[in-house]
Parts: sequence; C-alpha cells; structure tokens
Amino acid sequence: MKNYLFMLCFFLFACKASENKITQEPNIQTNSNIVHEVQNLQQNIVSVATDSPKIAEIPVWIAKKDAYKPESDKKFKLFHTKLEVSFDWKKQYLYGTATLSINPYFYPQTEAIFDAKGFEILSVEMILDKNIRKLNYEYDSLKLKVFLEKPYNKNELINLKIRYIAKPNERKIGGSAAITSDKGLYFINPTNDEANKPQQIWTQGQTESSSCWFPTFDSPNIKTSQEIYITVDSDFQTLSNGKLISSKNNANGTRTDHWKQEKPHAPYLFMMAIGRYAVVKDKWKNLEVNYYVEPKYEKYAKDIFGNTPEMMTFFSDLLDFPFPWDKYSQVVVRDYVSGAMENTSASVFMENLQVDKRYLIDDHWDKIIAHELFHQWFGDLVTAESWANLPLNESFANYAEYLWVEYKYGESDAQELLRNEWYEYLDESTTKQEPMIRYHYKEKEDMFDRHSYSKGCLILNMLRKYVGDEAFFTALQKYLKKYQYKNAEIHDLRLVFEEVIGQDLNWFFDQWFLSAGHPKIAIEDSYENGEIILKIKQLQDTRYTPIYVLPLQISWVIGGKKINENIRITQKEEEFRFKVSQKPETFYFDAQKQLLGEIILENKGVEDNLAKFKYASNFLQKFDALENLKKDFDNEKVKALFIKTLDDKFAQIRNLSIQVFNEYAGQDQSQIAEKLKIMSKTDKNSTVRSTALNVLASFGNKYTNFFIETMPDSSYIVLMSSLYGYHNSGGADKILDFLPTYENLDYLPLVVTLADFYGYYKMPNKTDWFIQKINNQNGQPQVYIINYLGNYLLNQSADAKQKGCDFLEKMALSSKNFRLRIACFQAMTLQIEDLPKLKESLEKIRNKETDERALQAFKLFLGE
Repeated sequence: MKNYLFMLCFFLFACKASENKITQEPNIQTNSNIVHEVQNLQQNIVSVATDSPKIAEIPVWIAKKDAYKPESDKKFKLFHTKLEVSFDWKKQYLYGTATLSINPYFYPQTEAIFDAKGFEILSVEMILDKNIRKLNYEYDSLKLKVFLEKPYNKNELINLKIRYIAKPNERKIGGSAAITSDKGLYFINPTNDEANKPQQIWTQGQTESSSCWFPTFDSPNIKTSQEIYITVDSDFQTLSNGKLISSKNNANGTRTDHWKQEKPHAPYLFMMAIGRYAVVKDKWKNLEVNYYVEPKYEKYAKDIFGNTPEMMTFFSDLLDFPFPWDKYSQVVVRDYVSGAMENTSASVFMENLQVDKRYLIDDHWDKIIAHELFHQWFGDLVTAESWANLPLNESFANYAEYLWVEYKYGESDAQELLRNEWYEYLDESTTKQEPMIRYHYKEKEDMFDRHSYSKGCLILNMLRKYVGDEAFFTALQKYLKKYQYKNAEIHDLRLVFEEVIGQDLNWFFDQWFLSAGHPKIAIEDSYENGEIILKIKQLQDTRYTPIYVLPLQISWVIGGKKINENIRITQKEEEFRFKVSQKPETFYFDAQKQLLGEIILENKGVEDNLAKFKYASNFLQKFDALENLKKDFDNEKVKALFIKTLDDKFAQIRNLSIQVFNEYAGQDQSQIAEKLKIMSKTDKNSTVRSTALNVLASFGNKYTNFFIETMPDSSYIVLMSSLYGYHNSGGADKILDFLPTYENLDYLPLVVTLADFYGYYKMPNKTDWFIQKINNQNGQPQVYIINYLGNYLLNQSADAKQKGCDFLEKMALSSKNFRLRIACFQAMTLQIEDLPKLKESLEKIRNKETDERALQAFKLFLGE
C-alpha cells in the first residue's frame, strides 16, 4: 500500500524548479512558497552544537497506548475460497455465493465465525459429497456465526456455501488518513450520470475490508487459494488475482470471467476491478504483464508502466527468487481511496498515474510502481502475521523504491530519495514517536504512517550498511524461501539475519524496531598534539528513547588523502582519539550518510566546507557542503565553485548552483546569463532547465524575447517557467497573446498557470474555459481549479458570474465528493454581493448536504 498526500505532491512537483509567480504585484503569486517552506525545513538540520536540553514535561510525541493487539487467533485453516459474483449497478449491490473450504486449526470446533460486514445473508449450507444441508446461523451485520452439525476435528474438511448480498453503501463507513474509506467495494459513477467519468467497480481489501464483499476470516495471518467467477455486461473488462481461466458469453448479454489463483495468499489481497479498459499487453519471460488504463491513455500505458518487466528481472535476481505469481497486472481506477495497493498479481493505482508522455519528461511514477511490485514478495509472498508487524511489508516496499532508483537512475537520485525519507519521518516525529513494531495502536490504519514507511526504509539501509551487501541480500533470500506463502513476525527476520552473519542482532532490532524515537547527536571534533579528538553526546530524551549503539564510518583528509575509520558509539557521552601525522584538512562524521538521526555539528566555515566539497566521495557530501556555502556566496572562492558546479554531473548540484545566482547583479552578470541561457536549452534535466529560466528572469528585462525561444520546450515545467519568465522580465503587456496556444492542454499545473494569469488580468470570456478544465479533471484537481474560478468570477460581468454559478450549483448538487461540494459552495459565496439570488441556491445546496464536514464549512463561508 502506498499513500500519497496529493496536495503536497502536486505543489512539490508543479513548483519544483524554483519560484514561479507574477511579479507585478507582490501579493499575486502561485503556491510555490509552500514548497520553499518545506525546503527550508530540510536545510536546517545542521546547526551549532549545544548542551543537552533540560528534561521538562512529557514530550508531545509520546504515544498513548491502547489495548494490546496480538496476532489474531486461528480456529480454522482456510484452504480455498470460491466466489461467484454479479452486480446491481443502480442499487450498488453485489450478489454473491462464497464456497469456503475450511478445517479446524487444532482444537475441535462446533461453530465457525466469519467476518461479513454489511450483508444480507440468504442461506448457509454445508456440502457433503453430493448432498447439501442447510445450517443454522446468527448474523449481526459484522459477524456471521455458523453452527456446525457436530464437533469437527483438525483432520476433517468442511465445505460451506454462503449466499449473500453485499450492500457496501448501507453500512457505517469509516476511514483514515492512509485509507480514506473502509467500504471495501466501490461503484464508480454507477448510474452513468457523471460527465467525463467512467463506470467502474473496484475493491480495496486492506486492512480488513475484503469482508465487505465476501465472507472470510479477514486477518493477515490467514492464507487461502482462490477462484472467482465475475459476471458483467459484455462490454466491461474484468481483472482479479491469478490467471484468467475462461470467459463465457451468456444468453442475456452478460459475460462470466473465471479467474483462479492456486497459490495461497491473505484475504486482504483479494481484488476485483471492472471497467471499460484498454488492456495493453506486455510480458516478463513467459508471464503476462498487462496494464489496464482508460482508452484515452492506451498509447501512454507503456510509457507509464513500461519499466515493469525490467523491475521484475532486477528484483527477481536481487532476491534470488523469481516473481512468485502467475501473472502481473496493473490497473488504474477512479476515486481511489489511497495511492496504490499491492493485491496479489494485480496492483491497483490511483488515477494520477494516467498521464501523457510529455508529463513523463519531468517526472515518472517508477517509485510507486516499484513499491507495489516489491510487495509481491514482501507482503504477498511473505505476509506480516499482524498489523503490528506491518513494517515487514511496508518498510521493505519503500526500500525497494531506493533500490530501483539506485539501479536505474543513479547515486544522486537514490541518496536524495533517502534524504527525503528522513525529512518525512522527522516531520512526523515532532508529534509522534512510536516503536516500529507496536501492539498498542488504537486503529489498524495508525500503522500506515511515516514510521512504517520512511523510518523503516532508513533502518533497512542502516542494516544493509552494517552487515554488508552480500550478507544483507543473502538474508533476504533465506527469509523469503523460509516463509514463502506463510506469515512472519519481526523476530523471524532477525533470526534469519543472525543465522547468516553468525552474530547477535538483538541490540539492533531492539533499538530500531522495538523502541521509539531516534538518536540526536552533538559532535565536537578538534585537533590537538597530533590527535583528532572526537567528542560525542547523545542528547535524546532517555526516559523514552534508548542510548543507541551506532556503528559508523568517519573520515578525515590529510595531504589530499581520505582516511576512513569505523567507530562504535555505545555511551551517552563518549570520546574517540586518533593519532594522525598532521592537522586534517577536513573531517566527515557518518561518512556514508546512512545514520537515521539528528546530527548537530559545528559549521567550521568556508575553507572547511570547500574542502568537504573537494574531497566528497558521494552525492550527499557534495550537496551538503554546497548548502553550507550558499551563505558565503560573496567569497570569491565560493562563487568560483558555484560557477564550476553549474556543469556538475549531478542534476541536483547543478540545480542548487543555479539558484544561488537568483537576482545576481555582479559585473559578470552577462556571462552568467549566457551560461543560464545555454543550460535552459541544452541541459538534459528539465528541472535544471526550468530553474535556469526562473533565475534568468530575475536579471531584469534584458532577456525578455529569449523566453519565447524556450516556450516550445517538450517539458511542461519549462513551458511554465518560460511563460512566467517572459511576463516577469518585461513581457507583461503581451503575455495574454501566448496563452491561448496552451488552452487545450490538461496538465494541471499548466492549467493553474493559465488560470493565474486570467484571474490576475481579469480576462473576459474565459468562464467556458474554466468549466471545460474542471470537467476534464477529477477529484482534488477539480477543487484547485474551482478555487481559481471563484476568484476569476469576482471581476467578471453579471452574466459570466451567473453562468459560472449555475455550473457550480449543478456540480455541488450532483457530486459525491464532499470536498468538491465545499469548493463549489465557497466559490459561489464570493459572488453573493453581485448576485443576491444566489442565497436561494446556496440554501438549496445546504439543505441537501448530509456530510457534517461540509455543513461546518458552509457555516464558516456564510459567516454564521
């Protein structure tokens, strides 16, 4: 499972190059400042060493323990699940028959209790050879208790047939930040009355929502084989786990597809997806690899997912375990409740992945694709026995993103990914610090946090650095082979690693997986009497966080030669001394940049940072040295270095170096400008080209016409920077002449760019364009554009206002997205002063509303 906070992702991507804004008025700008606030947070990790803070009250991040939640008891084994399903789109019902083959786990049983949420149970029967006997049962809308005819022992197989109707919309729905709904079964545009939205049915089983569409033992420590017969109208495609065995056309115009998976997996990994898809076929060795997308994106499917076969080879080789399932399909669905889901042999993805080839020039979706693919081993093949052990699934999947990026895109992208994982965990740690493996969570979905994902990824990287690559991957290979098609807990992983390396690892797993927090280390390094003296203090609050054992590599440079030394920190305060021939030119703590912790290290000034850059052995050492040098840009040596690094091999270094020249007014400005012009046209990286244009625009009105030359660039973000650059460097009076050329493009940040200009310049006759752009998007992107439409209408004619509000009213009354209804209502309230009759429309919307979140927002907008 991969959860994406789309708002943040959108802003980080749309504004990744630098600030894009209309500079005629200081208060008119895009949302890029949000990004820079995030970036500023990232740049303030290193500071001057201080003494340990005084221990005060209980920290805000201390976890509140709930009841102990162990692995679920297993009274039965579930051998096989056979499902037969059909649908009523109008009622949003699933008509199902489940045939379940079970037997007692160990002790004799007289009753079987199944998870079955929101059903109407029609019958429960036992199949005995050719005879069928009805059984008594009790049902309370959540659990189905079946009374068996007699006590059954562990050697007796029981075949039960349950007929039922699943009614997902008629039960109380929950949700969380990670998985916004637990409905399990979703009908999208069921009556086909939502414009520009396809009809679909799809499922989401994690955490325990598969029991919303079929009865089962809905727990991750259950494994079962499965088959499913799906009956749909003949023009729909279906997808489920395993192989498509047959497709049978029925006399009533429907078709029944039979999918079967013989290898066992957990019930939460069952899936269905139904829609009018284009199925783009690929392959890996002799296995089918298919991509299910909406027909509009058929020609881009291999651009989006096309690295999948190479990933399958890479991971299979790395793990010495070939891809373990019968096929691998990936499907994109509308209105998804998370980012993606690793259903066995058939991963589901949010609609944001449906992009054109031009989008992929600036960014790709490889990380989320790799994440879900790696789950096919870590999560599906070997499954965490309980949600408390979720890092055995998610930490490995996040680390797979790093492994793939390292292999495919190189060192700088991979190390940047790990740095971002650290920032994400660090941000969460200010309000929440918990053990990675935790049995006292309040809700299962609480486990789907930056601990299980980001922190776990970093812990695995530290483990790899400690044991070495050969031992690390040997242990993973043994772990998969030992627990394939079974469940595991964290100690199983530890024991495999111990078996491989022949050492105890309790100390590592205890402090990183079973304890809360992270180290906070103050470093003081000095040279005295032929010795490097390294003083280390662990400053974390030891009432709640352990004193860590930290094996690290340190380095220093003498006579241009880098010397590496391994140390092992074990105490709260510790001192290390190293005999050296002369004073080092510079010193690196955690030379491999792998420690998960806050490092407080004195910045020793320009010469030290210049040396750190000169002798850097990895991307992050170079990047951090440059970050520390930015404030010393007036120093001639520093300036010369930044000019030199405009040609660095790492795109992130080039991008950082460009940014220091923003509003540069030195005597060599024209030479710098010429360099930026060349980079904006020729650099391989579109972010670098975009940043070069943004900085060039800060040089005044000398290069206005140059931005016209870069508008045809194949990159969306370069186009956006060209438009803003042209406007902000003297082309404000002509910018509107260029915008119609791009009105037919639906790339959201570009749409927002045009909306920004149209609103700022009060451009008439663009209401229809706004409406078209809203209709061409879905979900949260529609909310963004509606916000712009509301502001745009403020300065338009009464007729334009009325037209826009009529559209917003219709959308507010028909949309099933409460956020969209809120946005429409707010945009309409802005026009009340000029359209008093809108009050009646707003009251109509409010009277129909049932979502308390929306009702509270309506009150706020009306000032009530």
